[in-house]
Amino acid sequence: MRHNRPVSTALTSAILAALAGGAQAADAPGDLEAQVEALEATIEQQQQQIDALVDHIESSAPATTPDAGGRGGHGGGDPAGRVHWEGYGVVNYVSRDFYQNAQDDSPEQRASTDLERIILAPTFDISDRIRFVTEIEFEHGGTGSTVEYEPEEAGEFETEIEKGGEVVLEQAHLEFAHSPAINWRVGEIMVPFGMVNTHHHPAEYFTLERSLAETRVIPATWHETGVELFGTLDRLRYRLQVVTALDSSGFSGYGFVSEGTQDALETRGADALAFVGRADYSILPGARVGASVYIGDSADNRPRRDLEEDATVTLAEVHGRYQRGPLTVRGQYLAGSIDNSDAVTRANFTSFNAGELGISKTPVGSEARSWFVEAGYDLLSLLGERDDRLDAFARFEAFDTHADTEGSISANPRYDREAATFGVNYKPRPGVVFKGEYSSREHAGDTGNTQDYYGLGLGFEF
Repeated sequence: MRHNRPVSTALTSAILAALAGGAQAADAPGDLEAQVEALEATIEQQQQQIDALVDHIESSAPATTPDAGGRGGHGGGDPAGRVHWEGYGVVNYVSRDFYQNAQDDSPEQRASTDLERIILAPTFDISDRIRFVTEIEFEHGGTGSTVEYEPEEAGEFETEIEKGGEVVLEQAHLEFAHSPAINWRVGEIMVPFGMVNTHHHPAEYFTLERSLAETRVIPATWHETGVELFGTLDRLRYRLQVVTALDSSGFSGYGFVSEGTQDALETRGADALAFVGRADYSILPGARVGASVYIGDSADNRPRRDLEEDATVTLAEVHGRYQRGPLTVRGQYLAGSIDNSDAVTRANFTSFNAGELGISKTPVGSEARSWFVEAGYDLLSLLGERDDRLDAFARFEAFDTHADTEGSISANPRYDREAATFGVNYKPRPGVVFKGEYSSREHAGDTGNTQDYYGLGLGFEF
């Protein structure tokens, strides 16, 4: 399991503090019942602090003390021992209905395997309070070039085929630790909007694919160049960023702003910047609620200056997570808007070299909405204490990237989609997960509007 050393140290300190607090409560005057209640209240408070510590450490918070070390729990000593490696990988097999075009109402069954991604994340501790963090992603075999077949643009429903792959540097930044409440990141950083971008390791989501309700609406995993202030205040964790804004030439009808990151060119435009804010609060042991917002203009970062109007993107979401013992429950609601989406659509339609720049010529919606709720239960817990888990889960989600349109654009019912997924996750030990699922997907169009999706997957973390 990742972060073993710092987690153990934090847990030990918190548990000792809880015991000390309990002893003080037991020595207080009053009847036995009052002493027991005081002890329970102290333990509950300390448990919440433990949960906050674990969550903070697992989110890659930098060291704040000389003996805490960096991500791998190393600090001081020989500089050669200050390079730490982490990573994860995902391999999937899927069989699903495939539609040839928008008029096809008789799908054929197609199966495929995919080495979805391999991630390598070396970290170098420059000092006790400064470290360099990087994350390299090899997608679909990682050849460095990608030819994508866009199913929604051609009419097929929820089927994606990629040949080749990509090598992406998703993180490359310095972290400066000052105190638990105030720390900094500068460089290529992850954008902490939504749940996928902060919990994207394979053991952190039940389904084979990351959340459709997010990945079909916003970028995932989303990284930009910028600066971040972050920290923990008691049970509240916050993150504030100023980063390069999205590029509206990547927006589409079926994907909203999900392809709006500036990946087409060697450099990233910085004429428009965006603000990102996130807060998560631990309300109970194992239970957290939070929200995040994103605001930034997407017109000035277009490769060609062919849009005079502003195209401000505003995103907001609220989420909740509960994971304790055998039970896991998660949920989220997300909404987004694009100013002058009709002008964005016209600019995309008339763009020169649209294919080379990855510009879709589908009408862009002015608003998008999505939500999901999922729950899982460890069936092996019914047999007593065990080291492995077998989580049976159910997930329901809906996402509409044409929730509203403007100007002459009419809402496309094919972009109003939902999915119900059922399956199991088996974890023989922390860091390894085997997945199996069945998903029923549909959209509100008249033809080719249902899809059966079966899958098996393997995820690992180290």
